[in-house]
Amino acid sequence: MLQSLPKKDKEIKSPCKNVCTLDQNGRCIGCYRNIEEIANWSVYSEEHKRNIIALLPLRMQLPEYFD
Repeated sequence: MLQSLPKKDKEIKSPCKNVCTLDQNGRCIGCYRNIEEIANWSVYSEEHKRNIIALLPLRMQLPEYFD
């Protein structure tokens, strides 16, 4: 089932799961963001955050394509 993305006028919250451990590819094993995305989350535009959120399920299911 596809998850709907938040509406454009709402603030996009961090997908952090409070695991905060990076794998061998530099991606968090909890939220699947890379260190750059984690560090810059607060300064990214809402559109940029939505784009990252949209990629997270793919990173989880197909990690070999995001190395």
